[in-house]
Amino acid sequence: MRKLNAVGTIVITGALLMGGCGNFGKNADKPNREEAVIINEDEKVGGSIETGDGYGFTSFDLEIDIDGKDAIDANYDVTKKANADYENKLQNIKLKDNKAMDELNKMFIEIRITKDTPQQEVIDKVLQWFGLETYSKFDLEVDFDDGTLLNIEDVK
Repeated sequence: MRKLNAVGTIVITGALLMGGCGNFGKNADKPNREEAVIINEDEKVGGSIETGDGYGFTSFDLEIDIDGKDAIDANYDVTKKANADYENKLQNIKLKDNKAMDELNKMFIEIRITKDTPQQEVIDKVLQWFGLETYSKFDLEVDFDDGTLLNIEDVK
């Protein structure tokens, strides 16, 4: 009788262990299924600056004119292939790809634009970053990971 209880206990324990630790779900055989990691759905698509795997947006297109002349152009786009351009005519800087991304990365981390940042605050942060007090044209378009679009066009 004692052997029967021991065998029964082992069988039940094994069944519970296999049920709790096994992977018998409908996606168990798929090699590309996601691992058991907690993923915030908002961060799954493109990441966010808080998690360190993105900026919270997929594209950033900035143009600032001073006295009617092109002064600053900054472009960042990761929708198809990572692409970055940065030109600051005031400081005679023209960068592409990785070098441009290095400069833009500094700005993105410092200004931390989100979809909820008020437009005037965005303008103020960007102007402060570049050390500008005024502009004749400020044009910024940002596509956030969740599909939200920030479009600021201000001409003085």
